[in-house]
Amino acid sequence: MSGLLVFSVLPLLTALVWLRMREPDWRGALIQANVAWAAAVAILTEALGGVHLFRSGPVVALWMVGNAAVAVGVWKRRQGLRVQWPIFEPWTLALAGGVAGLVGLAGFIAWVAPPNTPDVLAYHLPRQLMWLQQGGVQHFVTSDERALMMPPLAEMIQAHAFLIAGSDRWANLPQWYAYALGAVVVSVLARDLGCGRRGQWLSAFVFLTTPMAWHEATSAKNDLLVAVWLGVFLWIALRISRAGRAGVSDWLLAGASLGIALATKTTAWLFVAMPLAALARRAWRDGRRAWLVPLFVLLIAGPHAGRNLAWYGTPLGEQPAAEGGGQGAETFSPGTLLSGALRNATLHLATPSLAVNTALQKGVEQIHEAVGQDANDRRTTLWFLRYGVEWGPQHEAIAGAPAHFLLGLGALAWWLGRRSWRQTSALPVAFVVVGALCCCLALKWQPTGARLHLPIFLVLAPLTAWAAEGLGRCASVFVAAGCLAGWVPASETQLRPWRTAPTIFSTSRWENYFRFHPRERLAAEMTLVALEAARPASVQVVSRHGFPAPVLARYLAELDGRLWGELPSANHEVPGAVLVVDPSGRPFPPEYSAPGSKDPFRAVGGLAPYELYLPARGTIVSSPSPR
Repeated sequence: MSGLLVFSVLPLLTALVWLRMREPDWRGALIQANVAWAAAVAILTEALGGVHLFRSGPVVALWMVGNAAVAVGVWKRRQGLRVQWPIFEPWTLALAGGVAGLVGLAGFIAWVAPPNTPDVLAYHLPRQLMWLQQGGVQHFVTSDERALMMPPLAEMIQAHAFLIAGSDRWANLPQWYAYALGAVVVSVLARDLGCGRRGQWLSAFVFLTTPMAWHEATSAKNDLLVAVWLGVFLWIALRISRAGRAGVSDWLLAGASLGIALATKTTAWLFVAMPLAALARRAWRDGRRAWLVPLFVLLIAGPHAGRNLAWYGTPLGEQPAAEGGGQGAETFSPGTLLSGALRNATLHLATPSLAVNTALQKGVEQIHEAVGQDANDRRTTLWFLRYGVEWGPQHEAIAGAPAHFLLGLGALAWWLGRRSWRQTSALPVAFVVVGALCCCLALKWQPTGARLHLPIFLVLAPLTAWAAEGLGRCASVFVAAGCLAGWVPASETQLRPWRTAPTIFSTSRWENYFRFHPRERLAAEMTLVALEAARPASVQVVSRHGFPAPVLARYLAELDGRLWGELPSANHEVPGAVLVVDPSGRPFPPEYSAPGSKDPFRAVGGLAPYELYLPARGTIVSSPSPR
């Protein structure tokens, strides 16, 4: 439970911010406290890592001191603490019950299930293991560029908890917390759009039932986190644009939330144009405070961009296209924009009917032909993937949000059809429209792209609630029922089942790591046996699309080994063993050339997708492994 030390400061910090407000607003206090907390995680991690002190002792001391200092601040101002419980009518009580139920169930699943999303096991967790070993977030030698180039804030939060708890028990908590915080963010956006209490609760319910948000809430990825930080940035941009005179805290919050979003996931760049434009208009009149925005962006997101610039020659990093990189589109035209819009829309229009999905796919392909486009153009389609319409509501990688998508389109149509457009609603609508266009134009299409649209759906939630409230109670009931109906098919995540046997509650944590490929558990256990017999001092991991995290975590914890690749030692030290993880099915070569070694390493006979190579001298080669 010690890993909770990282998160226990949040309620205290929220109370402190609330008590210091001139006009107490617990939701605004909660949002500001989270921004301050995330910014502190980024800045402290960079500071400690810069001197290789990102280790258990200093981190525990910092969090204990931080918790104590904030607790003292709350205690000194405790006389001003007044809790006013909201008054619920039957309709809002039902929505509140749904919100509480969704957040509670997702939290329980996130706590029980290990982080078992493929990308997490491939590079999110392995990069943390190396950070903890080297005492900092510096780049290291690796075969998977994603472990270096990707923005690190989500993993920084997880690494703090990992360092204190000694395991990945709390790796899913940041995303679950973003799920709960997202409900608060959309409710204040709905409030600022003019929604009453019922509309605010409805906006939270719409967001929480979004299938992509639900799946992400129990995982250790970062898509939900970046969506929520972008929602916060939009909210503060709205607040500044409407204020007669924005205060220092407003501009500071804008810079910190933008920096946090950019430090969480690169796709944040696709959604910041309109909030930045709104801030730029005010910056001309408030230049003395506006400089806080670029300052905090550089302070929070700058260090990682600098590492990428030194390593790759570009602040965004670079992953070879042959390995699934090159996610940016390579051609831009009205035709490619139309192509991206059609194909991305169908990510959220798939149905349980194969005939309907096939007809939808053919219709999109015929439109492509009519306008001279190719639905599988390599310049606008990721890697070797091909366009298709696939129904998979329980698959977190491909699940879309049909009900929420159609309701969101209806809300936008209602907004456009109004005779008088509210100025306060123009910025959220512009955020959705411009963000969607940037996604369609700048990113290559991929079947797993629905999760990248979470910032759009987060902002669509208050817009949908606003439209429903404007149309009357029947419309609000229809929206709530439609969102619930859209959530039910996705209510169970394939890799973390809670009602279909074998559930995550009936199997061990170790077995649950291998939900994506149960037969891989035997190969992982055989690899651990081989490592225990050889006891190499260090292991080089060669993996681009494998999932080595469970094996590496146990190797480090149980065999007291090290991961090879830490600089500068990797420049002159030979690894004690080489672990190759290759799920492609290709046969492993009998020998491997390890960095710095004159003699080849020989395979000891692993089980696909793992193969362990040891120095040739003294190595006993077993019989060929089954393929």
